[in-house]
Amino acid sequence: MTPASAIAHLASAGQLVAAKKFSDAERALERALEATPGDPKALTLLALVRYKLGRLDEARTTYRQLVRAAPNDADARRNLGLLALKLGQLDEAQPELEMAVRLAPQDTRAWSYLGYAFAKRGEVVAAAAAFRRAGQDALAVELEQAAKMQRPPLIRGGGTLAGAPAPELARIGSGLSRPVALGAPLPPLFGEPTAIGRRRRATQPPIAPQPPLDRGEPAAEVPARAEAEPAPLLAYVRARLGQAPAPPATRGALRLVVADEVYARADAVLAGTGALRWERGVRRSQGRFTGEPLGASPAAPFFRLTGAGALWVAGPPDRWMALRLTDDVVYVREDRVLAFEGALAWEAGSVKDSGVAMLQFRGRGLIALEVPRDPIALEVAGDGQTLVSAARLYGWVGRLVPHAAAIRGAAPFQLTCEGEGIVLLEAAG
Repeated sequence: MTPASAIAHLASAGQLVAAKKFSDAERALERALEATPGDPKALTLLALVRYKLGRLDEARTTYRQLVRAAPNDADARRNLGLLALKLGQLDEAQPELEMAVRLAPQDTRAWSYLGYAFAKRGEVVAAAAAFRRAGQDALAVELEQAAKMQRPPLIRGGGTLAGAPAPELARIGSGLSRPVALGAPLPPLFGEPTAIGRRRRATQPPIAPQPPLDRGEPAAEVPARAEAEPAPLLAYVRARLGQAPAPPATRGALRLVVADEVYARADAVLAGTGALRWERGVRRSQGRFTGEPLGASPAAPFFRLTGAGALWVAGPPDRWMALRLTDDVVYVREDRVLAFEGALAWEAGSVKDSGVAMLQFRGRGLIALEVPRDPIALEVAGDGQTLVSAARLYGWVGRLVPHAAAIRGAAPFQLTCEGEGIVLLEAAG
């Protein structure tokens, strides 16, 4: 079959879907995929068709194929997560929905579905945070109050969130009342979620069943969830300059979703869940892996984890920070990095003529860093140079170019920072 015939089959399938002839549309799409395996448009429409035919497992399998072909398709991640949620497969639903909101932070539907997934696991704090991002503040407040009182949150219709069914799927195909033009974006597979638990009776235990209490005894407080909340990178840097309030210290452990890959230092790893694979991490320079081990200490090597699951990491008490990058660029000493998400673009290198090993991160994602007790931030202007101690260099942000200082004889400085940006230093002791 030629690519031209595949295009014809895809166009025909769009018309068949609009006419609600789903079985015929499925055959047309399968023929199209014979010629162009992995075509995202064909896979998207095929998943919709199989859902309409009531074959949710096959629709989920099709979305898995789509995610492999287009890993950065936020809609595909969201829909795969929701299908897994409908099928009760929380171990698959949660990481897919977490990836969806990472790729499309403004997608309120994905946040709502993620909130539901957290709630089904009994992770009330995370569920409330996700519902807030979805614009469902009332539901978030109810969850938080329920956690404090150790009682199940009430949802409209008398059900409980943890026992309620998965969000309903809105009618599919309403946007296909006319033939789909080839190349036009397909309408969303799933519509807005209905109220969770509406018109249905809860069939599973509530999130936080009330323990037996003596008459008149107040409910016990529920400890805060031990999952670290990342701070924005720029908020952290500005706080060190005295330009913003300091973000709260990182508490608990950072949960990194292994949707594509995660890198972690061995001594920072606490636990992993899901189907994880690992191998020794190697340094990458100019987009290519060098074969050199990643990590400055042989006693604490880096590992590259892939598969589907989650990794929990933490650093020394009060000496580490979880940070979130949002289209930022930061350079950090390699021996201060604990873990980072593979969604970030990263490179390994060193300060010119000094041998100080550094890692550069840019893009969107999470990093965990070992930080000094009292990091110092200095602003570097573009009209001069700043001399620093190589032993105290921690990292920098901005358009800085550090290199070995050309100083004769003994000197307290070994590096020169030129350009504009902020250099981060470690205080003595």
